[in-house]
Amino acid sequence: MQPGPPTEPVRSRDDRRASCLRTSAAAVRALAITLLLGQAPVIRAVAVTPPSKPSEYDVKAAYLLNFGKFVRMSKAEPGRPSFNICTLGHDPHDPMESSLDALADNTRINGLPVRVAHLHDISAAKSCAIVFISATESSHMREDLAILGTTDILTVSDAPDFLERGGMIQFVLVANHVRFAVNLEPVNRTHLVLSSELLRVASSVSGKPPAGELP
Repeated sequence: MQPGPPTEPVRSRDDRRASCLRTSAAAVRALAITLLLGQAPVIRAVAVTPPSKPSEYDVKAAYLLNFGKFVRMSKAEPGRPSFNICTLGHDPHDPMESSLDALADNTRINGLPVRVAHLHDISAAKSCAIVFISATESSHMREDLAILGTTDILTVSDAPDFLERGGMIQFVLVANHVRFAVNLEPVNRTHLVLSSELLRVASSVSGKPPAGELP
């Protein structure tokens, strides 16, 4: 009797989802880099879609990851073991958090491994390089930003009035595309410097960059 074709091992739903996220992560990371370099049109924000077509949540997660490559400190900072990207006020079922976890896997920024932390309290943000504050944290937004304003942490959110409240980068939808706006005033009160490449592809920029702006 001729042996039958080898059977593919049965994969669990979690295994299939992990494989899907890994495939999506590579595609979204490449697309986000071209977005930030201004070499491709912005990606249309869509609902949950196949891995080849990143969703709005995928794009936001990729932006968060890549913001770290376009920001530096204007003064020497103490050595840190990892580059920490944190979320605050999160929903454990938020698709963006899953995308961010997948994208950060085996990724390095400035030579440091990227670590993602989902925080429940702003007091735990001291070791973060970037903090994404969910719109669900709106009632505590001013308090959170007041605490983070004394640190060298890049603050990001998709809350509609985030920049007016003193945030640094706000995700916005422009013609149904995911874009971001920048408020340099709170940035200039820290030792953070945003690259001119990042500012060029922002949908809007308020405030003036400092003299030490990155080329």
